[in-house]
Amino acid sequence: MEKINSINREKKKMKGSGDHHSSGSPLVDDPINSLSDCLIESILSLLPLKDAARASLVSTRWRTLWTSAPLCIDDSSLHRQPSAFSTLRSENAWCRQAVFDIISKHQGPIQSCRLTRFDHPLFHVTVDRLLKILVDKHIQQLSLSFSNWRAKTGYLLPDSFFSCKTLLKLKLYICCLPKIVSPPIFPRIKEVVLTSVSLLDDSFITHLLSSSSLEKLHLYKCTGYQCIVVSSPNLMELVVTDRARLFGNVKEVTIESAPNLKNLVLSETATMGTVVSIKHAPKLALLGFICLDLVKLQIGGGTFKRESRSSDIVLCGPRTLLPSVKSLAVIVNFSDEKQILLMSSILQCFPFLETLDVKLVNRMTVNETNMEAVWVEGCPFSFLNHLKQVTLKGFSEHRAVVAFANFLILNALVLKEIALLCSTVDLCYKKNWVEERCRELRYKERSSPLKIEFLEDWVSHPKFAAWNLVLD
Repeated sequence: MEKINSINREKKKMKGSGDHHSSGSPLVDDPINSLSDCLIESILSLLPLKDAARASLVSTRWRTLWTSAPLCIDDSSLHRQPSAFSTLRSENAWCRQAVFDIISKHQGPIQSCRLTRFDHPLFHVTVDRLLKILVDKHIQQLSLSFSNWRAKTGYLLPDSFFSCKTLLKLKLYICCLPKIVSPPIFPRIKEVVLTSVSLLDDSFITHLLSSSSLEKLHLYKCTGYQCIVVSSPNLMELVVTDRARLFGNVKEVTIESAPNLKNLVLSETATMGTVVSIKHAPKLALLGFICLDLVKLQIGGGTFKRESRSSDIVLCGPRTLLPSVKSLAVIVNFSDEKQILLMSSILQCFPFLETLDVKLVNRMTVNETNMEAVWVEGCPFSFLNHLKQVTLKGFSEHRAVVAFANFLILNALVLKEIALLCSTVDLCYKKNWVEERCRELRYKERSSPLKIEFLEDWVSHPKFAAWNLVLD
């Protein structure tokens, strides 16, 4: 009996202590619960969906706020407890239903959404319904991925989706875009990334590149368009890779007016046999690839063009300089003397060049007795005054390639580093190959130190980091 009484006394003491602290003692003040509703909603909106749902269990207040907070949905992160009878098909079905229920029943806005499990044509109607709901709930970031290659036709986005007024970022993978007949589209869009997307014509690209809000556009192996004409006041980055291996579907790339464009990255097939025109891009800092097997290259008022595939490329009009370009990438065939002469002429347009990346193709020698003389006589040294780093991808022992390297070594006085990306056979399996190339390179005649690296070449080499996405 005495033990029971002592327990009761302890309970009363603990209860009194709890009442005392709940009345405002600083010992039990909860800094989390003192946060404003707006701040808690911001915290919940930044969490992944699963973590946000768990956080909402903290209190009734948090649970109420979560129902109206902006959501970030990624169906690839949704998983349920595995069972002995679960299969990949049943898991995907459960995930699709869960995503549909969350999007349709959530009372607040949807900030971002990534859908990857609706690739089968049977679910395209469901995607249409989801897109309509997402537009009504002020979606800002959307990513759609359809990986079912067996489908005869890809998913075609509905026309109503392009009028979404809140969308800021859009990523599409393997789908189809309709012909745009009622612009404007996505009035607030800032970033668009399209991968293996089929377009019915040029209308989507044309309307997108005339947007005043667009800042970044990436087109990876898309089809159905032929012309890219940029007239966008805020565009800062344009990346284009063509799907075709030999001659791509892109016929023209024109930068009419892009006052804030900094990066223009084109793949080899996107510029081979293509008309490239840069009329107004005063802040352009990174440019490439310029494939020297081109039809026409216009830089300001000067135009490099050829009348036919067999004729020489000539400069028409006054040569225009691009002093803003600091990094340049070119693709040159050193077995073609015309391309060597064209390269020496084009490099004069970039007087403040700091980084030069060259991809060498078809590395056979040419019928020149002194290739270094060709560079010295045909290329003024103005573009070398600021050159600090050079990368030659596909370096070999052929005379024209070594001559170009020696021209840079002897005349680029501020050059600090030259990286020579060589084939595995040359670098690893030919005895004394590196020593022989070192004897050919005239770096000992320089008055300033120079770092020369012989590196094994591979597809995504870090020395070519700026261009790896568009290498064919």
